[in-house]
Amino acid sequence: MSAGPFDLGPSASLPEGGRLCGRAGDVEVVVLRLEGKLYAVDGLCPHRGGLMGQGDRDGFRLSCPLHAWCFDVRDGTAFFPRGQRLGVHEVFERDGRVLVGPRVAP
Repeated sequence: MSAGPFDLGPSASLPEGGRLCGRAGDVEVVVLRLEGKLYAVDGLCPHRGGLMGQGDRDGFRLSCPLHAWCFDVRDGTAFFPRGQRLGVHEVFERDGRVLVGPRVAP
C-alpha cells in the first residue's frame, strides 16, 4: 500500500455504530465507529475474500458474510478460526474527514 493517508469521506457519514468502506491505496478497508473511537481493518477476509463491510457486527466482532470467520476490529485477531488475522490500519479524523493510513504491525 502507498503511504497515504487516504481520504475515505466525511466524518459525518460515519455515525456511532456505523461503517465506511473504501480503498486505502490498493487495499480495501472497513472503518467502524464504536464507543466513540475509529477502527480500520482490511476489507477482505483472508479466507476467500469476502467483503468484511457486508458482514454482521456484534460489539467489536465483525464476521465475514461468506463463511462466518469472525475478527476483533480492535486488533484484527480472529475469534474463529483461531490464529487468523485481519490487517489493522491507522485511522483518524482531520478537518471533518476520515483518513486511513498504512497497516499497523501486529
